[in-house]
Amino acid sequence: MSKREILASLQQASVVYRTESGEGRRVWSDVTMDICKGDWIVVIGPNGSGKSTLASVLLGLCSLSSGGMEHRQKSLVTRGVLQIPDAQFVGDTIREELDYVLPQRKFEAESLAAWYAETLSAVGLTLPIERSLNTLSGGQKQLVNLAAALAVQPELLILDEPTAMLDPAARKEVRQAVREAYQRGTTVVWITHRLEEVADATRVIGFGEGRISFEGEPRAFFYGENGYDLPVVTPCMELGLDAPYVIKTAIGLLQQGCRLGLLPLSMEELAEAVASSWA
Repeated sequence: MSKREILASLQQASVVYRTESGEGRRVWSDVTMDICKGDWIVVIGPNGSGKSTLASVLLGLCSLSSGGMEHRQKSLVTRGVLQIPDAQFVGDTIREELDYVLPQRKFEAESLAAWYAETLSAVGLTLPIERSLNTLSGGQKQLVNLAAALAVQPELLILDEPTAMLDPAARKEVRQAVREAYQRGTTVVWITHRLEEVADATRVIGFGEGRISFEGEPRAFFYGENGYDLPVVTPCMELGLDAPYVIKTAIGLLQQGCRLGLLPLSMEELAEAVASSWA
């Protein structure tokens, strides 16, 4: 197996926040991980576990108290979408926001209008570009931020709860837009509390109490390291998280002696697994 290219690396990293009283509150302890080219990492964990701190650290918004972080090169193109969309805006209108990331080439008026439309439609938006950002819903603001991030075709995309304020249809649009960016070569770090979004991952990192408590493939996270030989407690359970309906259904079928063709992560895979068991 060829050695994978590391884009960013954390070594024994710790983060301590200073409170108003001057005392330190430890958020991270000894976090070590590599982000490799071609990864789609989903970071999961209960509230307060330290997973969102990862986005701030990787984007340079939070300094490490100890340990280190290295990038492959200073020119690594990294973009992020954070939980609070307003905190990222640099303009007052959608046009101004997109102009900030406009490619450095000359556009004719017609082709520029097409670029705006294509950039927004990539995340399912059809809004007028002169629309004030203050008039958008929280979900629309988040989608504008994602559109701007994807427009620069980043090498590394950091997403902190990108679907938290979106309805099911918009969540589907976001996942599809990020999948397309991933297929074009963007490496993805997706931080979420929605366990159904783990299905897109090549690797899962579980945070618990400021430490990495699990790192591995999605199926191992939900079903254990031994596949069909289900453990009493899975890594998902150890983090105190409630598995998605698909996983619960599959585990129930396995416990009843049903021989599934694969361990499903999505509804489509569940249907395939059940169909194969009857073949």
